Amino acid sequence: MEENKKKNNKGLFAAGIFVGMAIIIAISGIAVNITGMISELMPGEKDTASVSDDPAVRRKIKSVEKLIDKYYVEEIDRAAEEEGIYKGIIDSLDDKYSTYYTAEEMEKTLEDSAGEYGGIGCYIAYDTVAEHCYVAGIIPGYSADNAGLLEGDIFYKVDDEIVLDCTSEEVSNRVRGPEGTTVDLVMVRDGKEMEYTLVRALVEIQSVSINMADEKNKIGYMQIASFDLATRDQFHYAMDELEAEDVNALIIDLRDNPGGDVDVATNMAERLLPEGLIIYTEDKNGKRDEYKGDGKNEFKKPIVLLVNGNSASAAEIFAGALKDYDKATLVGEKTYGKGVVQVVVPMTDGSAVKLTTAKYYLPKGECIHGKGIEPDVKVELDVDAYRADGTDNQKEEALKILREKLKK
Repeated sequence: MEENKKKNNKGLFAAGIFVGMAIIIAISGIAVNITGMISELMPGEKDTASVSDDPAVRRKIKSVEKLIDKYYVEEIDRAAEEEGIYKGIIDSLDDKYSTYYTAEEMEKTLEDSAGEYGGIGCYIAYDTVAEHCYVAGIIPGYSADNAGLLEGDIFYKVDDEIVLDCTSEEVSNRVRGPEGTTVDLVMVRDGKEMEYTLVRALVEIQSVSINMADEKNKIGYMQIASFDLATRDQFHYAMDELEAEDVNALIIDLRDNPGGDVDVATNMAERLLPEGLIIYTEDKNGKRDEYKGDGKNEFKKPIVLLVNGNSASAAEIFAGALKDYDKATLVGEKTYGKGVVQVVVPMTDGSAVKLTTAKYYLPKGECIHGKGIEPDVKVELDVDAYRADGTDNQKEEALKILREKLKK
């Protein structure tokens, strides 16, 4: 089996939305009128071309079903067949960010966005180079930690199903389940398979953590692991604490942060920025929606943002807005490059469709989709040093920059 060929800085910092939602889910309906979208699904108003209305397509589907009925040796699951049709329509878009959710998958997604889930206590991310999922971080005190899973471990099987070709979301859905139930995992570490049986527990996600990185110079440090719905209040509480400590400067760590809710990210950025545009979006018809801040709580002290190739989506909105306003120095490596917005449209049966509906643009008008954001100071993480004794050369560079700013 192919081992992870790119173990640079991946998995070294606890990051991700719950266990592996490395995509943005704008459940709040950013830039789209959900009611309007649902009404467009109702018959009667528009006569649009549809593959499902083509008699030839319907005949072919029937032919395929008859072949299955006549020759397929195993039992046929008609419910799975139906769900497969819906998934196939969305998959035909060839857009990795658009998805069809079954009712069960949607229920789990909503649980994750709320900040709690029945899981094993680890973050799951997808390696786009080696094309498999791995452990991006361990939450202390849960079964993954107690069993000895390590950052960088590769997911090979979940409950006897091979998951090497699955996305982080798909692996997460398999790993999660009701509290108190078990899940069997086969992980790969250094080319060796390792088996675990873990008990799921209700996991409460703390996506924001703070400490004082330099007591003498009063430089605060904040790590933001994701931008899920629980992050907003955690962030404002953390900022209140740091400002009560009268910090002189701040490091915000967005490394391995895969994004989350756009409204949460813009709300958090507003806490730091002057009055003005934070981001704007444009849909397929050129409709533009702007997200602005009032500048009333602008943080006027030096900031360094730590970023890397796994800083994506809402994390890039946050970082890009601060960069465009010259409010922060970006240190680390180029970000992932996800500049599109998804909206989840619920169906009456509990299922849902997540579609890419718009592109977002930074305050200066740049869309970073497919490009990412270049750091102001490029520093590759010294992985060997980090693993040997915890030395973080990117963080050290951030401290160096802030100390120099404070001397001026």
